[in-house]
Amino acid sequence: MGRMVMAAVTLGSLLLSLGSAALPCPASAGPPRARLAFAAHHSGQWDLFSIRPDGSDLRQITNHAYEDRDPAFSPDGRQLAYASHRDRNWDLYLLDLNAGQERRLTTDPAYDGAPAWSPDGTQIAFESMRAGDLDIWVLDLASGEVRNLTADSPAADFAPAWSPDGRQIAFTSWRTGDKDLFVIEMDTERLTQLTSDTAAEEWPAWRPDGRQLAYVHNHLGEREVFVQDIPDDGTADESSAAVTWFGRDDCPAWAPEGDRLAFVNRRYDGDALMIRAITDVFDRPLAILPGAWLDGRLSWSGHTQDYGTPLPSLVDTEPSPLYHEDVAPSASGNGEPWDLVEIKDTRLPTPAMTPYLSDRVDDSFQAVRERLAAEVGYRFLNELSEAYRPYQHQGEAAEYASWHKSGRAIDTLFDLRGANGPQLVISRDDMAGETFWRVYLRCADQSGACGRPLTANVWDYSRRARTQLAPREGGVENHPSGEYYVDLTALMREYGWTRIAAWDRPEFSWRWHFKAFEYWHFQKTQGLSWYEAMLEVIAPSKVESTFSYEQMIAAGDPPFTVAIKGVPLPAPVRLWWTQVRP
Repeated sequence: MGRMVMAAVTLGSLLLSLGSAALPCPASAGPPRARLAFAAHHSGQWDLFSIRPDGSDLRQITNHAYEDRDPAFSPDGRQLAYASHRDRNWDLYLLDLNAGQERRLTTDPAYDGAPAWSPDGTQIAFESMRAGDLDIWVLDLASGEVRNLTADSPAADFAPAWSPDGRQIAFTSWRTGDKDLFVIEMDTERLTQLTSDTAAEEWPAWRPDGRQLAYVHNHLGEREVFVQDIPDDGTADESSAAVTWFGRDDCPAWAPEGDRLAFVNRRYDGDALMIRAITDVFDRPLAILPGAWLDGRLSWSGHTQDYGTPLPSLVDTEPSPLYHEDVAPSASGNGEPWDLVEIKDTRLPTPAMTPYLSDRVDDSFQAVRERLAAEVGYRFLNELSEAYRPYQHQGEAAEYASWHKSGRAIDTLFDLRGANGPQLVISRDDMAGETFWRVYLRCADQSGACGRPLTANVWDYSRRARTQLAPREGGVENHPSGEYYVDLTALMREYGWTRIAAWDRPEFSWRWHFKAFEYWHFQKTQGLSWYEAMLEVIAPSKVESTFSYEQMIAAGDPPFTVAIKGVPLPAPVRLWWTQVRP
């Protein structure tokens, strides 16, 4: 049986086990350069990094076990503000990129994040929960005084962006019932609504000349970067145009010259940092760091130091420090090199069902289960809807080549409710024409020590929503501000467990059948095809006799899916498949 690690881990011991290295030494003296700063997951932790806009000279800025997010270069490029979750408290920090010195800017127990500099470098706007709901606050760096700019509304106001002339702050707000963009005048606190589309508008970013605002337009999970003109008189102008077309783009940031936009492109094989010239509709975006895992805001400085430790890549090649997985086969002697291991202390719907996982992935599941319990305050993964399925199993509307049969998949609970209502919510997150879902769990501790404020578009799939909001498929609801959640989907990904797309076929679609949602399904493939994974835990004779090409087609799998699963193909089919070109 695989060695179980972190069986009784606490969050504190987890963080200590990851190490807490000091910040890297400051860069040697040299000419200021243009650089992009961002947060990325690397070597089991979230840190800050920067890179030149041509994709060269990747550097790690911070290096410790606590999450660092939302970097923001100061206007002169000499300092970097960011949010960090140290000692289970989200606060703002400031790093001097010349001296390498860091100082803490806020100490409130509630969440503080998403810093944005004033153009003169004397103030920082940020989002905070210190008044009980998400608001836009401003911190004076000299005096340390703070003021709440959006105390008038109980709805969530977040993601501030300071205008280049210093007179306004743009932000995203739920105050109209869906996410729209607003600007607030710094002198008069006069509020102007910039967008009123039924889609969600978020992540505002000012063009350096102040004449345009870039933002993310999120229509039912399809996300593009839009650009909107800002009239000189401060009135709303809803003329806008898309400048990206991938359907999965986030976090825009302008080049200092105002001629290019950087954004994060979400991909199946990881994320990429993209840069494109907005003045040329035929420009092919430059892809930087493909395969990385990025999150939060980007910051683009035209003149900052090459601070930090040089790195060759953000794609991890070493085993994750978060867990241990067995690498030596158990050699049972029956042609099954790896065992199916029973996961103790795990409940399934009926006593007859046993929670088995492959010995290759059980340790990471045990580790993420303990980590999640320490994060949210309850043992969500101690009860599952499903784990292993016998290799002969074929249920109603179930894929014949299920990853459950390889011992590499789990289904979480479909729903979880507590005294305060739903503990589990989902958000639509489409990619490349397929519908994916992101799962969030409500923190038991709502003091700010757990998770972050939920700003995602929560999806309502109740009977009422499917009949009133949107026939059959349901729709977005306005989630109340002031509650902390953990992103289960992101946490599972840290341990190698990834989600799958919802079913959307004429005979079986999430739009009208609940079981097709699949937001509860996580699997860990480790780069194997499904057929290779099956041969690890099931005798080859059983796999070959049950999952031939002809049987898979008869079971309803299309030829493309059978080929992708790695099932051996008959010679004529294999010949045709090798001739297929994109």
